[in-house]
Amino acid sequence: MQGERLNDGLSVAATGNGAPLVFLAGLGPGADLSQGVPRAMARSARAVALGSGRTVHLINRPIDMPSGTTIARLAGWHAIALRERFGKPVDVMGSSGGGVTALQLAMDHPEVVHRLVISVAASRVSDRGRHDLLRSVEMERRGKSAAWISSGLVAHGLLRVVVAAMYALGAGRQRAPGEVALIEAIQEWDVTARLGEITAPTLVVGGTRDPIVPPALVEATARGIPNARLLLLRGRGHMTTLFDPRVTRATTAFLDGR
Repeated sequence: MQGERLNDGLSVAATGNGAPLVFLAGLGPGADLSQGVPRAMARSARAVALGSGRTVHLINRPIDMPSGTTIARLAGWHAIALRERFGKPVDVMGSSGGGVTALQLAMDHPEVVHRLVISVAASRVSDRGRHDLLRSVEMERRGKSAAWISSGLVAHGLLRVVVAAMYALGAGRQRAPGEVALIEAIQEWDVTARLGEITAPTLVVGGTRDPIVPPALVEATARGIPNARLLLLRGRGHMTTLFDPRVTRATTAFLDGR
């Protein structure tokens, strides 16, 4: 995978062949994609590319995004990057925190978005999601492990135990400022009243066992966007929804106009 430096600290990486699909990832340590693409991020991009037949362009938020940055400002940075890279509207897919940014992007900068896919994201984050994400950051700042709290937001049952163990192994990792800034930004973020402004054809994807964006929020988001499609997977949580093959099939069909 190769990267290309863009403005305001944004970078783009691409993989695969076919029509372009811009992918905005969720929370994570981030990386300067012009220097290298993290292995996990590269695997995700390749999976999306193989499943959709698209060229997937990753856009990462600035890893040093300062505290106090709003979702609107982050979406504005992305809009500049898309205009410079493509010069025309493109399909955009955002998952989790990337879905938050993608929603804001489609509202504030409709001229850059052709089709929109929002996965495990909604017009606001649940009270529990906001509280537990911020609590995790505060615990980590005090040198305490937030593995059990964080794992409960993305997984349930036996998978939660596995994820918690993985998080515990990474204890001590300092979150990048950009990741913390995104968690802070969603605390007051709510664009429910603006959903009707979205003009791009939209697919909204969620799971019925996702505590960050529970089904009521996912359904309300789909209802608020004119003519949006909804895929709600029963029994799936935040993480298992992301990797469900039905999402890939639905996304491919939607982007192909079927």
